[in-house]
Amino acid sequence: MKIFKGKIQFAILFIVVLIASCTYEPVDGTVETVPGNSASGVFKADFNGNTWTAKETQAIISGNFIEISAINSKGEAFGIMIEGNTVGTYAANVNLVAYTPAGTEYGYWAINDDNPTENTGSIIITKIDTEKKTISGTFQFKGYWTDPDNPRAAIQFTNGSFKDIPYVTQEETNDVFTAKVGSANFAATDIFTAEINDFITIGALDANLNNLSIDIKNTLSTGSYTITNTLSGDVQGYYEDADDEYKAISGNITITSKTSDRIKGSFQFTTDGAIPFVITEGTFDVEY
Repeated sequence: MKIFKGKIQFAILFIVVLIASCTYEPVDGTVETVPGNSASGVFKADFNGNTWTAKETQAIISGNFIEISAINSKGEAFGIMIEGNTVGTYAANVNLVAYTPAGTEYGYWAINDDNPTENTGSIIITKIDTEKKTISGTFQFKGYWTDPDNPRAAIQFTNGSFKDIPYVTQEETNDVFTAKVGSANFAATDIFTAEINDFITIGALDANLNNLSIDIKNTLSTGSYTITNTLSGDVQGYYEDADDEYKAISGNITITSKTSDRIKGSFQFTTDGAIPFVITEGTFDVEY
């Protein structure tokens, strides 16, 4: 299972956007700004002697992933991201399960950095009702604090459950991300977008979990911008396959339309590497 850089990067995008605004989206996988659903569904878990209950929930079933997010009235949040889209049992340490307190970028994740193979728990998808479009399941995990400079004791999260959480599918998003890698079409099955550290990051995975992404400085307006072989550039491009991650060293990104929450344009670039990847005919039209 390829769970490394590409998946971890998108997992971080998922959690960051969840905590920042409880908004998410797919093509996905796309992080869109879709309001949380408070009309139906229950999401709860026990920890520290109390039962935590969500006020709003969201779920997305995409080509590669199931994403579930929940937030309460205090701004505390849970995020679940599973590599899979069917009923079944999924190990917590090779997927993503996390709880984040309000007001912090850090959280309790179901992975022990000192022992990544530790069995930290599981997520069980018990039912996906394709007629009512709801998802149900259970989870439990041992969460490790993610700030190494300010360590905290791990927390055991038990009796986690989500019942009849409404979900959307990738086909229901209006986001678009297309390109060619060499002569082959890059068919995005999951699209993620987020605004992080002064950049709008737009990324996509295909069915083989190859990762294509671009970064755009959030202060840029419409126009064409050159990709340079520097980390300080206003626009960047990346491609990752099963072997490695490659950075764009030339090319350009053109913004044709930009509002406060949506950006549209095109891109093309060539990566580094012994055999560079040539990305052409790139287009994007996404919410961020």
